[in-house]
Amino acid sequence: MSVAVIYLKTSYLKMGKLCLPTVMGFGILFAMEKRVKAIANPFRYGQAVSGAQYYDRDAVGESLYRAIAGGASNVVLYAPRRYGKTSLVKKIISRWSEDGFTCLYFDMMKIDSAERFCEKYAAAVYAAENGAEKALRSLGALLSRMRPKFTIGDDGTPGVELDFANRKFSESDLEDVLDLPEKIAGGKRSFVVVFDEFQEIAGMSQSIPMEGVFRGCIQHHKSVRYVFLGSRTHLLKRMFSERSRPFYDSAKMLHLEKPPIDESYEFVKNRFASAGMKIGGGEVEKVLEISQNIPYYVQALSSEIFETALSCGDSEVRKEYVGLAMESLMAMKREQYETVVGSLSGAQRNVLSALAAQPTARFDAKYRRTYGIGPSSTVHGALEKLVDKGYVEKSVNEYYVGDPFFARYLTSSPYEITSGMSSKRAGK
Repeated sequence: MSVAVIYLKTSYLKMGKLCLPTVMGFGILFAMEKRVKAIANPFRYGQAVSGAQYYDRDAVGESLYRAIAGGASNVVLYAPRRYGKTSLVKKIISRWSEDGFTCLYFDMMKIDSAERFCEKYAAAVYAAENGAEKALRSLGALLSRMRPKFTIGDDGTPGVELDFANRKFSESDLEDVLDLPEKIAGGKRSFVVVFDEFQEIAGMSQSIPMEGVFRGCIQHHKSVRYVFLGSRTHLLKRMFSERSRPFYDSAKMLHLEKPPIDESYEFVKNRFASAGMKIGGGEVEKVLEISQNIPYYVQALSSEIFETALSCGDSEVRKEYVGLAMESLMAMKREQYETVVGSLSGAQRNVLSALAAQPTARFDAKYRRTYGIGPSSTVHGALEKLVDKGYVEKSVNEYYVGDPFFARYLTSSPYEITSGMSSKRAGK
């Protein structure tokens, strides 16, 4: 007779000084699990964070706040994924709102066409006005050619549907929608519009010059200030730094770097302490080494370590819990990483694996020979694709795999935890 067990979660059985993974499924427990009182996990990741879960980026945040509040210029804020751009901006949005600005946050990532942008952006403007009847009348008049239909979702969120069925979508339609905040403000108040993943506009339309239309409208807005965010940093920087592009030299450029190591160290230690759990300096250093001091990964690993210790019934993080937490994270991410690797060409896989083992700025003959990644032309073609897909990032000094957990998957066992800090990577 066979017994089928459906995997639901991994817990840990404490045996002496070792905490062993066990499996639970439909009430079947293969090892007795020590029951512990539920305690809120002090770490958050995978979403914008605020309050105690957020550690300040004071210098950049203050520069961003002043540039917009003082009306000096529009701002571009760029950094690789997972650095905390959205959390930072949403914190500053609350300050702008207190100053009397009407604030609108708009994510471009899931917008696949100019028509879709118009609908979603009009709805965002309507929502920023809290669905007020006066705003509805204004939007109805300003968008009359597109025959807007105003809706309210099940969650109470205002929506707008625009009718393009009986005529061809045009640049004029896009201009009308982009001008909405400026016309609604009417010179009597001010808006702040935050466009997240702004580089995505480049691929929204084959027939309309999106960058040109956006720039043509925005440059005439007196009552609206703009913040442009992006995690595909090479694309965003080109938009604002190449002379041939419409947005050339049109905004202040701010680079969000990693937090200072000492601040990250104190953040991790204090968050564990806030939940009544102790963690030693060596274990904190391992967290920062493995996560490479990138906020998302710092929180993800810390969260899993906390859960591991809690499952073991401990109020103190033991050294082995870091390895067990990484084992759990890698198990959760393995299928995702396997899918990514399987989607790459052989040359791309080779270059990615080489960079995971040894980040570099120079793909010289010795480096290519060491990692068997082929001739220079092949390497640079593969590298360009990897950067474009977001798997490889470029700092001032080198190319590297942007996801430190992915780099670990590509190069070593997830249980192999080294001691000490890697000053070269942590300070990048």
